[in-house]
Amino acid sequence: MTDLPDDAPAAVSPRLAAALAGARSRRERRGRRLRPVLWGILVAVLVQSLFADPAPGRTGAHLAVALVLAGCLLPLAAVASGVWKVPTPAACVGFCLLVSGFGLVLGVVQPGTMSVLPPSVAVLTAFLILSRRRAVMLGAVVVGGLVAAEAVTGSGGGVVGVISQVLFCVVLALMAISLRQAGDNEERAELLLAQLEDAREAEAEAAALAERTRIAQDLHDVLAQTLSGLAVQVQAARRMARRDRAGDDLRELLDRAGSLVKDGLGDARRAVGALRGSRTPSLDRLAELVERYRLDLELDVTLSVVGAPHTLPDDADLALYRGAQEALTNAVRYARGARVTVTLRYAPGTTVLTVADRRTGPAPAPSALFTGSGLGLTGMRERLGRAGGSADAGPTPDGWTVRMEIPA
Repeated sequence: MTDLPDDAPAAVSPRLAAALAGARSRRERRGRRLRPVLWGILVAVLVQSLFADPAPGRTGAHLAVALVLAGCLLPLAAVASGVWKVPTPAACVGFCLLVSGFGLVLGVVQPGTMSVLPPSVAVLTAFLILSRRRAVMLGAVVVGGLVAAEAVTGSGGGVVGVISQVLFCVVLALMAISLRQAGDNEERAELLLAQLEDAREAEAEAAALAERTRIAQDLHDVLAQTLSGLAVQVQAARRMARRDRAGDDLRELLDRAGSLVKDGLGDARRAVGALRGSRTPSLDRLAELVERYRLDLELDVTLSVVGAPHTLPDDADLALYRGAQEALTNAVRYARGARVTVTLRYAPGTTVLTVADRRTGPAPAPSALFTGSGLGLTGMRERLGRAGGSADAGPTPDGWTVRMEIPA
């Protein structure tokens, strides 16, 4: 019978929107639980009116009773059945005036009936839906109508009857106020709880962002500046090589070292940007990564994509990209001269990235240009694990395979 006014702000969080939707749903359920009461009142008024004198009929006073009874019961039936909803103040006032007005007239044309019930329904509805001020004004009009009807008919028990009817309306008004206050308090508590959760989440995100910013600054100070210094040294070495007319092999090596330092600076900047919340590398750049290892590091590597690509969560996308980067770096260190294949397979419900190297001769010594801490595979597994995936690495009869899988 009641509905939640749509006065919520336009832009709210999903949690707050869910709380508002829950409050609206509870109000609608409370309104539906009041419908049996309306049906009970409707049946009581109808039965009492059918056996009163004059009874509803087709002529004279009987026809007047029938018309007034229909005017009283039809709005009750419409609201009780859900055909007529009264969520707005205007609709509520209209319903209350119709029901109470025809109910009071019914008490005049058919004295002795339960004519107090329709006005009491109007009072209950007013205090459930309208503002307190409007409900009091409408209740005063209804009570005035009860007094006037008693003055006209004089069949309601005199002063005692009028007082009892007024008290009955007052009790219903107080009950409606209590029900509405309890519902409003429950809704307010749920909305405040949703806002508190949003505030806690925002505070946690702000703290995480501050920590990432601090780490990004440390990385920038330590890594990016070190690489910048290395780039300067490599550039100086290249100028000296040209001045001293060094061999082509040395100059090519220095050019390649400069290119690697430049790429390292780009990776460092992207890592710092990711910590600060900027866009992170993704599988969209996997072909670029493979091509860089093929050209700059002379790795015999090819990329194969199987299946229709689908979008992955950001953390899963980044985990696969970093895993491929780590696997290719290990291939440069331990499998130089081998043929490396990177396979990205999109399957229903999962995405698999495999980096496999196959060699025909004995394994070469690890490249001295690429030394690591031995924790690369461990970090790969941890990153994939946080994203809900897994990573396996192990030897094959003719090489080494790294397999990464993400459910998606």
